Amino acid sequence: MSRITLALLAAALVVPGVSGALPWNDDMKDQVSVKTQETTVELPAESVPADGGELDGPADLAELVRARLRAGEQLSNPLAAEVADDGRAAEMYDIYCRVCHGVAGAGDGSVGLKYNPQPMDLTLPYVQQQTDGQLYYTITHGGVIMPSYRFAMSHEDRWRIVRYLRTGLLEEAAKVADAAEAEPGGETAAE
Repeated sequence: MSRITLALLAAALVVPGVSGALPWNDDMKDQVSVKTQETTVELPAESVPADGGELDGPADLAELVRARLRAGEQLSNPLAAEVADDGRAAEMYDIYCRVCHGVAGAGDGSVGLKYNPQPMDLTLPYVQQQTDGQLYYTITHGGVIMPSYRFAMSHEDRWRIVRYLRTGLLEEAAKVADAAEAEPGGETAAE
């Protein structure tokens, strides 16, 4: 090997080591973090807390059922029923629920149709008769095939969805039913 080849080979081996010491490689090291014996870093008000201030989810299906019943007795919706919805509840439903539960909550969303069993029809009496706490718990910790949304959205938004299931979703289901009846060949009330 010639001296030039050896010099190029040595330079090629040294360059990666030198480039690892460039100033932008310390970005992760210099970020805000909590170190031992430091106070906690204040989170922005709009952030979703990692722990949500809630207990961990259930370990199995039996615990899920028991915990849902307890939540029904212990939790109540902190959003006042008389406060008008600003549209955020429908927006949150569209983002997180519609793909599985569908526009009218019948469990016929584009993704939901791929599941077996299909997602729950949210307009059924079984769902509508559950307490707000039970519905909130299900949204928070998931169900048999439903994922947990505990870390995906704030607890206020989960309560908004509970309110939407009681009012806005039922209105949407009525619109869909009326549209089906009005279509040619659709079922009518006289049939």
